[in-house]
Amino acid sequence: MEKRDHPKRRVQWGTVTLGEGMPAVCVPVMGKDEHEMGDAARKAGHAGADVLELRIDSLSPMPPLERVRACCAAARRAADRPLLLTLRTQRDGGLGGTDAAQYEALLCRVVSERLSEAIDVELSAGEECFSRIVRAAHASGVSVVGSSHRFDGTPEAGKMIRTLRLMEQLEADVCKIAVMPHSREDVLTLMEAGIRADAQLTVPLIAIAMGPLGILTRLGAQWLGSCLTFGTAGQESAPGQMEAGALRRGLEMVSTALPHG
Repeated sequence: MEKRDHPKRRVQWGTVTLGEGMPAVCVPVMGKDEHEMGDAARKAGHAGADVLELRIDSLSPMPPLERVRACCAAARRAADRPLLLTLRTQRDGGLGGTDAAQYEALLCRVVSERLSEAIDVELSAGEECFSRIVRAAHASGVSVVGSSHRFDGTPEAGKMIRTLRLMEQLEADVCKIAVMPHSREDVLTLMEAGIRADAQLTVPLIAIAMGPLGILTRLGAQWLGSCLTFGTAGQESAPGQMEAGALRRGLEMVSTALPHG
């Protein structure tokens, strides 16, 4: 196993620190309007979420800013948790529109108003678009999760590591990769990529194998270097997510068993 020869940065979202100790539990919050979003956020809070992922693509493919603003406010009223705002496009397995200019414009307006502690930015939008959104977010003090999703399979470990390192080079604060395994060997490949990337990156990472085969990458998130993992309090936002309370219990068991220091 590669040994890290550099300090890993910590990322702060409100009271949640990413990159140390047990991974945070992030629960997706979805709905067709601010009332449904508020209800989903309340359930997520009761389920023990550390972070709420506000999936604004569940509102519409490219929701207007005023609807996004209302949903962020409703989520905060319902559950006092840090918000990760995500417009998951159809390119990366979501419902959002794929026009890169509209995607950039909306996310830049979101960060200018600091509606959330963090935003998700898809690498598939293009490196230049990605970089502009990152700069706008950082100028407003908003954290960025760079993300890459592959639903067609699992690339080889070296390619996944290069993808994570590219997002770090483009100044993402957290780098995320999620892939769809078709075999246990694919899950091991994702785990290898996460462990090796954890040794190389200076920022926290998230590495997930989706679907039922990938359950070990969620429960064993801390072991493979992930700073955050996703659980549900209702509708799942990606295949293979488990109930948030059960996920936390599993994470606690792993964290207790792992050597510390």
